[in-house]
Amino acid sequence: MRSSGTATLVWCAAAAILAGCSGGNNVAPPAALNPAMGSMAAAHASDPMLLDQRFSPDVLSPDAKKQIVGIRLTGESTGSSSEYGNVLGYFKGKKSTTSEVVKLTAGDNVVFVSVEPSLPHTASFLGDASASGADWPTKFTGSSKASPAGTTLATTGFSTGTLDPGQKSAVYNAGSPGFYMFGCFYHYVPDQMRTVIIVQ
Repeated sequence: MRSSGTATLVWCAAAAILAGCSGGNNVAPPAALNPAMGSMAAAHASDPMLLDQRFSPDVLSPDAKKQIVGIRLTGESTGSSSEYGNVLGYFKGKKSTTSEVVKLTAGDNVVFVSVEPSLPHTASFLGDASASGADWPTKFTGSSKASPAGTTLATTGFSTGTLDPGQKSAVYNAGSPGFYMFGCFYHYVPDQMRTVIIVQ
């Protein structure tokens, strides 16, 4: 009997404290305690200063176009660029069989899609290129860990992570204009699977 009375007293005291925090001065309780808010994120959704650029651009820029970059090594022809040399394994869209330097529009959403029949691949940022060339690293210098949705492509350490055959990446953002080297974690060194993505 005594223990249930103590529990009731403690519960009443906690309820009184919470009521005091939100009752008399018309200050709402934290969103985590307010079921109508759903979550803390909902409480801040209308405040642009609190939005993190790593959130999906589908949330930040619902009107942004979505561009697709295809990835394939098996059966893919090497492309050649006078500025960047041979490129292999990346192309605009999902149907090309010849690799190319990929051109994207600044600020657009980007999804990488593996149209590869049998091998895993990544699209990983290796560094900046220029309008007239790329200093391709002799070793793979990127990451193989998937970046959060909404990350811009030229972010240091950016990667789609491993994309198995038929798999698509999270939605990323093309970011600001520039010239960016990309390569595959698995096939950059043995096959020179690489491209330059030009954001314009």
